[in-house]
Amino acid sequence: MDHGSTSRRQALQQLASLGALGALGLLRSGQAPAAAAGAIPGFGGTVTRREDAGYEGLRQSLVWHRSKPARYPDLIAQVRSEDEIAAVLRHAAANRLKVAVRSGGHNPTGPSLRDGGICLDLSALAGIEVDRARQLARVQPGVRAIQLVARLAQDDLTFPTAHCASVGMGGFLLGGGIGWNHGYRGGMATFNIEAADLVLADGRRVTASAEANPDLLWAVRGGGPGLFAAVTRFHLKAYPLPKAIRVSSYILPFAKLATMTTTLDALAPTADPKLELLALLMHDPAAPPGTPPEQAKICFLTAFAFGDSDAQAHAMLAPLAQSALAREATVKEENQVFTLFELFPKFFSTSTPGGYMGRYAAESAITDEPSRILHALADHFRHAHSPICHVIASYNMNLRAHADACFPSTARNYVGCFAIWDDAHADEDNFRWLERATTFMDPWAKGHYINEVEPRRNPERIRQCFPPATWERLQALRRQYDPQGVFHSWLGQPA
Repeated sequence: MDHGSTSRRQALQQLASLGALGALGLLRSGQAPAAAAGAIPGFGGTVTRREDAGYEGLRQSLVWHRSKPARYPDLIAQVRSEDEIAAVLRHAAANRLKVAVRSGGHNPTGPSLRDGGICLDLSALAGIEVDRARQLARVQPGVRAIQLVARLAQDDLTFPTAHCASVGMGGFLLGGGIGWNHGYRGGMATFNIEAADLVLADGRRVTASAEANPDLLWAVRGGGPGLFAAVTRFHLKAYPLPKAIRVSSYILPFAKLATMTTTLDALAPTADPKLELLALLMHDPAAPPGTPPEQAKICFLTAFAFGDSDAQAHAMLAPLAQSALAREATVKEENQVFTLFELFPKFFSTSTPGGYMGRYAAESAITDEPSRILHALADHFRHAHSPICHVIASYNMNLRAHADACFPSTARNYVGCFAIWDDAHADEDNFRWLERATTFMDPWAKGHYINEVEPRRNPERIRQCFPPATWERLQALRRQYDPQGVFHSWLGQPA
């Protein structure tokens, strides 16, 4: 059987399912687009009002997980073309309506759902244009990760998309974007935005680049869900498609956490940037039923080598194979062969290990001390309320400061802590567990990843994502480009 043909078939199957996913909101609205076209002058898309029969189903579909925020926009406007965005914004300004923008709805806090005003849903804008000679992709905000990977592969190119196939590129890129092989591709995906086409609050269409409106490009590169404009198209730097992807995975008992962190601390500083190192603290899925949670935790390390040849990929993984981590692992799979398409379902199906889509909250740290955070969290993690909670650390991001981006590259690595549970009655326990986790993370944090912080209960987490001078500059640009406050600010922050 042709391995490449099988991989392409898998990609097409995922694309087909994403097509249905992208259409979900339009189908649930219960209206033909023409029926509501007159609600907003010059707008031909679908408008769903809060009093419409299909509103609640559509509202809930705009957030991917089950803990839907109790926030209710007056209108949900689903655009079908870039031209329609300006019509919505002019209508909002004329009628003093706030606007929140949605591309894929993956952010766990659901910032595109706000009380009152308009939810401007761009998820149907999913066009991709590729300039192979220039290694440039022009991508609309509703494009999903797997769609971009599949299209670029046709030209032997790739991009550091989200690790989960269904993530929309808009919010992912605006918030920073921790993507595949991030250490080799800028550390965060947002640094690969070479330009962006935007619609401003007054309906004007502009392009932000190093030459034109560089202050807007600075804000686009990391401003997150509080950006004061709607991005209609990203101009992205693409990379040559890896010729050899090899993966090694190791499972250790939780008591061997020091073995894992010591190995990573020694390896990461000199590791090839094409080697992605992800360490995970998680519940052992093979633990017998009834095992006390504190006794069922494991350490899981996966190393992804994105090589230009088999020899290079093997060389990147060799130090791990020769380490104490490999010797003490209870389970190991080394030098496994993968394609980019196969990585999605194997390691990051949907959004969480195993593809679980329960109730969800996240916290994060940008840090130079990922191992210190893992050890600080260890005992707290043993007593997580849900067996689906996990902690993930990236050891080879190679983050560095970028004067032309507002993303806070104040440290080199990332740690994320995820509370995931099923029962709504357990909300309070899990939120408190996550809040307690931040007390162990923050002493070693130099910043936070705005796509993975929890402002629903602590709005100050948003401000803590940015150095003070960066925050003040963002506020000044908001006053300059959105003086009437048409766009919602970040959750919990004043407009």
